[in-house]
Amino acid sequence: MVDSIHRIASALDTAKVITREAAAVATSKLGESSYTYYSQNINPQQLVTLLNSRNSREVRDAMKRIISIMASDDDSIDVQLYFADVVKNITTNDTKVKRLIHLYLLRFAENDPNLTLLSINSLQKSLSDSNSELRCFALSALSDMKMSSLAPIILHTVKKLVTDPSAMVRGEVALAIIKLYRAGKNDYHEELLDILKELMADTDPKVISCAVLAYKECYADHLELLHGHFRRYCRIIKQLDSWSQSYLIELLIKYCKQYLPKPTVVDKSSEGSPRSCPLPDKYNEIEYPSYEVVNDPDLDLFLQSLNCLIYSSNPTVILSCCNALYQLASPLQMKNTKFIEALVRTVTMTENQGNKEMLLQAIHFLSILDQTLFLPYTKKFYVFPKDPIVASIWKIQILSTLINESNVKEIFKELKYYVASAHFPENVVIMAVKSLSRCGQLSTSWESHVMKWLIDHMESHNLSASVLDAYVNVIRMLVQKNPTKHLRIIFKLADLLTVQTSLADNARAGIVWLFGEIASIEFKICPDVLRRLIPNFSNEGPETRCQILVLSAKLLSYDIDNFKQAQVTGSEENNQNPPYYDFSGSRISQMYNAVLYLAKYDDEFDIRDRARMISSLFDSGKYEIVSLLLQAPKPTARSDDFIVSARLETHTPEIKEFFRMLPWNTEITEVGETGNDIREGAELKDYNKYKKSFSSQSFITNNSARSFTSSSNAKLTGINDGDSNSISGKGNVNTFTSQNGKKYRLQSLDEFFSDIPERKSKPRKIIKVVEESSDEDEDESEESSDDDEYSDSSLGTSSSGTSSSHLEL
Repeated sequence: MVDSIHRIASALDTAKVITREAAAVATSKLGESSYTYYSQNINPQQLVTLLNSRNSREVRDAMKRIISIMASDDDSIDVQLYFADVVKNITTNDTKVKRLIHLYLLRFAENDPNLTLLSINSLQKSLSDSNSELRCFALSALSDMKMSSLAPIILHTVKKLVTDPSAMVRGEVALAIIKLYRAGKNDYHEELLDILKELMADTDPKVISCAVLAYKECYADHLELLHGHFRRYCRIIKQLDSWSQSYLIELLIKYCKQYLPKPTVVDKSSEGSPRSCPLPDKYNEIEYPSYEVVNDPDLDLFLQSLNCLIYSSNPTVILSCCNALYQLASPLQMKNTKFIEALVRTVTMTENQGNKEMLLQAIHFLSILDQTLFLPYTKKFYVFPKDPIVASIWKIQILSTLINESNVKEIFKELKYYVASAHFPENVVIMAVKSLSRCGQLSTSWESHVMKWLIDHMESHNLSASVLDAYVNVIRMLVQKNPTKHLRIIFKLADLLTVQTSLADNARAGIVWLFGEIASIEFKICPDVLRRLIPNFSNEGPETRCQILVLSAKLLSYDIDNFKQAQVTGSEENNQNPPYYDFSGSRISQMYNAVLYLAKYDDEFDIRDRARMISSLFDSGKYEIVSLLLQAPKPTARSDDFIVSARLETHTPEIKEFFRMLPWNTEITEVGETGNDIREGAELKDYNKYKKSFSSQSFITNNSARSFTSSSNAKLTGINDGDSNSISGKGNVNTFTSQNGKKYRLQSLDEFFSDIPERKSKPRKIIKVVEESSDEDEDESEESSDDDEYSDSSLGTSSSGTSSSHLEL
């Protein structure tokens, strides 16, 4: 009794589990969350059961669970233990399961090569499948396995499938070339190069897109491969994949620099015979005020082909087009195009922060070369509080490069808002402060205006140490350019040292250094500044203490030189020998000794070493060396120096390499070995003709070519009026020539049904039933029905005064 109850209970539990699993699988069609919960509850034993199941749905569930474990790096289940169970399902007809197995093999194929070889036969059989998607999958799976022993098999497969009728498979062949090239660059170099040449001569734009990727990745230095395809690629560039477009533009830029003549700049402003010169190697260095550029026809073809990419949604394509104009065109040609507007539009519309940062760096790079390119779009670079820090900094830097007399008021007002607002991060505020120096460089009035605003803001706000350092650096840079015109600003800085005790160490050190630099111009105020700093020497920061020591040495050096000059002038008048400088009686010397005494016992070893070095120079009497060291003029700080000081504001190496100006080749050959043009169209490979059928889409579609021929003059773009290969006949548009040369004619419905032969219709039997009121007629009708004698004459006769009805069979 107990055993029976136990069996019943276990059966109910099993049924309960099965019911839950079935319900979860059913609800997975309606929502992903239910299926996720179900897949997470699959234990290791159930995985083995599901992988060995004959139901493709269960195998797919098990593979999804395994792939999810691999993606999440879950260590609770070792998915490598299921290698044999996974590989044996490679023979399934379910494409989704095959893709999941492919992902699994990518991870673990190298760990167990013997079992991996079991799947090779199945993948090789799929290469001959009638389904092009399965052939493409099989080639991708073979080429992705990182096993050196499979390289010859993959190479043989690639050579076989390069002539596949499906463009998808031929495109996968190009991607397989990249993988083989990385695996054995030196072993299969020539074979892969020959395969790539065939792919580059393909007529399908999808195949060319993949071939360009392989070309850029593996054989970018073999620019001679583009000779026969240069003009054709320029015409079909709009039909390629967006990433292939950017790679192709980079390759064509190198090709133009290597094999096309340099453009010529003709001066239009000169009277008489016009002057001309080659296009300068550096951007925006043309000396003529009005000029025109004469390009090679092939170069014009390439530059004009870029116009169809203005509205591309890929930021890399827009950036590549701008680089092409930067490398090959003049500044005037670049301004006349719409790519600058497209570049600004892409920055505004893109939501990817990485793309936005790279585009902003490119705009900043181009705005440094020529600020007039982006002057109409100044407001597009205003910073919003929600912008990321890096993007905000780049926008401020772009604004600083666009400052001129016409927009300085608007930009200065905008920068003040960034500095004074509490909504922006500290790095953004620092960059805004540094950009204010660009406003001050326009004129002396703007210098005074900027410094006055900065000092007033410093006195009225409690700022952080890094922000104060930026304030002082900007003020120091502007004062150092013309100290005599900014004495009032200098006096305010002296007051800040005593009033603003909360100034950061680096900010106070910068102000002290500034007084040491202006000692040669306004010496009178500097000793008083030093006198105020000595009592709090021990409370100052290490940088400020070091600058106070240097300031005292500078003042003593200037005082000695002034004394010598005065005594030399007096002794020449009185014909007496000049006396020596009295160190004990000089107040500046006494302040120097006090600072030197404090510095010799400082905690910082750098300050102690500087003190000993300076004292040894003065004690030895080598005042000329002291003057040379301390009074040497310092170069005026530039605003670019402040930009380099921040880590986030420098151009990345990728941008610098991307916009690196390539040199033009001076030795150009326009004629090939046979005496023909080196860019004469190459023979094309049209494998679409091996297809067994064609669809009406090939006749209707305007973007794709309708038919191709393996000739050097074949074109892939559009339908020309005189294209005899596309539409035969002058005015008959219903005649269609297929890709294998057969001619077809599209028929109307009437013409289609008119070809059907007419069937001879059988004569219909007509039964006539005659009802008569007399008995004689009834007897006659019965006799006639018994004898089954029906004739047309008897059926057609009827007596008068009778009622008749007809039945037709």
